Amino acid sequence: MLRVGLTGGIAAGKSAVAGRLAERGAVVVDADLLAREAVAPGSAGLDEIVSAFGPHVLGADGVLDRPALGALVFADASARERLNAIVHPRVRALAARLVDGAPADAVVVEDIPLLVETGQAARFHLVVVVDAPDGLRIDRMVGQRGMDPADARRRIAAQASRQDRLREADAVLINDRSLDDLLAATDALWDGRIIPFRDNLLAGTPAGEPTSPVAAGLAGTTGLARRVRAKLAALLPPGAVMETGNGAGAQQDGHEASAPELHGAGRATVPVTVRVTVAPDGDPEAVSAALRAAGFPRDPRTDRRPDPSLGGVAAVHRAADPGVDVTVVVTAPPAVD
Repeated sequence: MLRVGLTGGIAAGKSAVAGRLAERGAVVVDADLLAREAVAPGSAGLDEIVSAFGPHVLGADGVLDRPALGALVFADASARERLNAIVHPRVRALAARLVDGAPADAVVVEDIPLLVETGQAARFHLVVVVDAPDGLRIDRMVGQRGMDPADARRRIAAQASRQDRLREADAVLINDRSLDDLLAATDALWDGRIIPFRDNLLAGTPAGEPTSPVAAGLAGTTGLARRVRAKLAALLPPGAVMETGNGAGAQQDGHEASAPELHGAGRATVPVTVRVTVAPDGDPEAVSAALRAAGFPRDPRTDRRPDPSLGGVAAVHRAADPGVDVTVVVTAPPAVD
């Protein structure tokens, strides 16, 4: 299955995108709904919240008074951390059950408001960020939700900044125009990048024709090499070590452009090459299996399999994602008698 992490700041438009992806056939796992389940009346989660914050966070009916709790935690970072420590592990456990039950050919979209804040970006094939300027988001909260402007600003300040969120984005949906524009961009991303990525992943083949820049959602993304390396680090088995550098021609860590330069075909102008070395006691086939699961299948056009005793290239992998140009070269040292 293709796993997509969907996130965005409050009032950015993430819920509209999640709804559209569900309409297009995605299995959407909504973290907010799971968070409500995790603290339902009679649950251990709710008991722990009452113990941590007091009975005044309960309504007369015994249900969690979310506005009262929200007013408390959005004004106090330590209180917010206590709440997250109670709720997030339970939400992840509930989400894991839903993901495990999805079909093998599904596009599973995990709708996670605090995806960046909780350090989950690396576990997804694709991270999609719904983005809008802070001022516009405040206007929406005030005009559409009746929120006090000061409260709206506090809620934005309590979340990751736009810059931090965009640093983790593989694709960006910019929501600074109409809802129809946002939904059209979502459809383009689904048809032009998500579905081809899913199909390539299932077939175990690298991407062929690149996605157009608009459909790829590349505008606003940064640090492709860094993000690829983070994804690989999360999945590579023991005995596999990535090079410190990013390979010839790749973006260098710590020197990111503010946005990707695109060529006519739609991929990032600068290709990324990551080299992975398998330790003498490691298993190159296990490394290749992990790379395929991460979205980097073997490339049959360039794959070479020399005698392991001679060392050298054990496998060449390329991205199944048509929006990027990434090569992962796996090398194995000579066998030691």
